[in-house]
Amino acid sequence: MAGTQQQDSAGHSAGGAIAPSTERRNSSWYLGIDFGSSGLSAALLDRTSGELHPIYWEASQAEAWAADASCRIPSAAVMAETSPGSPGSEVTVKSVGFRPQALAAGEFLLENFKLPLKVGIPYQREAAGMYEPLLQWSPFEAFSIALPLQCVRALLATLNPSLRGQKFAESGEILDSAPRANFAGLPVSNLICRASGLTPETLDAALLDLQGVILGTPAGWSDVYMFNLQEAVLGASLVASGSQIFVVEDAIATLLAAVTPVKNNMEVESSAVDSAKGGEEAAPLAVNASSFSGGTLILNAGAATVELALVELPSNLQDLSRADFTCHSFDAAGDAFDQDIICQLLAKNETWGMSIDLPRPGHPDLPSRYQLQQRLQGSAFGLQLLEAARQIKVTLQHQKTFALDIGQQHWDVKRKDLESLVLVPFVQQLNRELNALLSRAGMSPAGINQAICAGGMGAWPAIARWLRQKLPNAIVVQDQELLGDRDTFEIDNSALNSVSQSTNFPQKMGRVACGLASVALYPHILGVSQQQYSDFFLLWELMQVLGQETLSFQEILQLLERQGVNTRTCEPRILRILEGNLPAGLVPAEEDFMLLAEESRQNPDWEAIWAEPLFFEDVSRGYRLNLEHASVVREYLGKLASSSQQKLLEPLTLAWDVRTDIYR
Repeated sequence: MAGTQQQDSAGHSAGGAIAPSTERRNSSWYLGIDFGSSGLSAALLDRTSGELHPIYWEASQAEAWAADASCRIPSAAVMAETSPGSPGSEVTVKSVGFRPQALAAGEFLLENFKLPLKVGIPYQREAAGMYEPLLQWSPFEAFSIALPLQCVRALLATLNPSLRGQKFAESGEILDSAPRANFAGLPVSNLICRASGLTPETLDAALLDLQGVILGTPAGWSDVYMFNLQEAVLGASLVASGSQIFVVEDAIATLLAAVTPVKNNMEVESSAVDSAKGGEEAAPLAVNASSFSGGTLILNAGAATVELALVELPSNLQDLSRADFTCHSFDAAGDAFDQDIICQLLAKNETWGMSIDLPRPGHPDLPSRYQLQQRLQGSAFGLQLLEAARQIKVTLQHQKTFALDIGQQHWDVKRKDLESLVLVPFVQQLNRELNALLSRAGMSPAGINQAICAGGMGAWPAIARWLRQKLPNAIVVQDQELLGDRDTFEIDNSALNSVSQSTNFPQKMGRVACGLASVALYPHILGVSQQQYSDFFLLWELMQVLGQETLSFQEILQLLERQGVNTRTCEPRILRILEGNLPAGLVPAEEDFMLLAEESRQNPDWEAIWAEPLFFEDVSRGYRLNLEHASVVREYLGKLASSSQQKLLEPLTLAWDVRTDIYR
């Protein structure tokens, strides 16, 4: 396999970063998909007309759990383990897209499976073996990383009309014994998607003729997360090629959602209003684009991460490019806040049998948080505490105390304690992160004219108060209500209670999803170079052109150029790899090892890669390849590539039919 990849990767076209799609030339439909920790939302854009159609789902009336339609379906899957503890034990997926009121014996609920997608690419270390690595979900449950990936595929398949009605078989689908890279007959839940302003027939035709799918990503996450999410899109057959899948940072999508009005043939508008400075409360989001100018802060605080971005808005928003944004992400958001409520207010003296220290309030402390989450997910009491923390987080925004009973235990939780012990440390950490971002962007707090706050944690009144003090000249534009960690927002229409096209639009729609779909209206936003050349591809090419001879950096760039690589767009990343910084996700990051089962932490492939440096550096002369060690890395990359639908070790030619900054 490695040899095949080596031959295929030779001689790439430097001008092939973007090519118009020939197969779907007449299509103008773009689907924005926001896969969040707590749920999935989507929106459809007709680029020709500029009309934006938020998508919602409803369950068949035949389903016992059928409820009102929703613009967000839960990122949740009901799993069942057959013969637990036995050598032949198998994990099956029973259903996706809803949270049942009760679970049968042997079943468990898999939620928040966004995080595992950043750990690594599923692969088979041995032919016909289980996909690795293994995730430690709780002290008693471990399963292949391929399992959450296939759950995402099943969620995304609800957006494919050709798969509609293919319910899970009674026995579920076995995903953990030796799953193939591309599942034939992927079963999907019995959810039906609809779209505001489109008849079911027009929606189905659009979804079957997509020009592209646009996905969101946290700014700090590696190519591995994007690669896995793209695998899920291809597995759900939403588009035919990876060249039709585009990735944009969540914070950028949040801005686009705020400045792009929601218009469709139902004449439905978003809750866009002209914001006016002043008053104690923050202005509602979204605002009229004409009110935005100059320095802008975007803050999207969801469940897993807080996404930050700074941008100096041009007078013509069509001129916005990816280079205008300075983005930052940190991993202490809504889920960490819930844990801090538990550790500081509900179970202050409990150690949960952890082998490492409890996380500090407000700090990422990822290994500690990962192990704590495993402990909480491993007991009924822990799961009850997690649910109670979510209730406390919402309720104490509106009242001073909250009474809680779990079994024989009783708590009276006070808002002042929540603020002093949990909220203040969170805001202090947020302040440190923002200071670092302002310094990196070369902007001052006084130069910020508006701050856009979104996401569950971004809706807290305390965030608006802090930002008004931090940014003295800024209008603070904020969600009007706390929505847990669901990235949805109000629009001025009645609740969705019918699937008829004549009904009003659903009461909440995905903000980030609408912003992602709107990317097609802003031609320079796409970060082409990162998507055309992944770090995995650059590593592969460096191993192709380097040998025992020591070469200067400029000589290496020239060799890559002869191979067709446009090094001007990726020169800093090439240098980082040569200096010993292998692509993030090639092996799991040290902080993510706590997510893995013990046997996966001792993966022999990873130990072999760590054993020696891949490149030797001579400070005065340049770099040379460790030839013997390169064969080890090539073999491992070959395993990753053979387990995937995408061409991991080749450049990507993007089917982006609008001008981009590659031509500027």
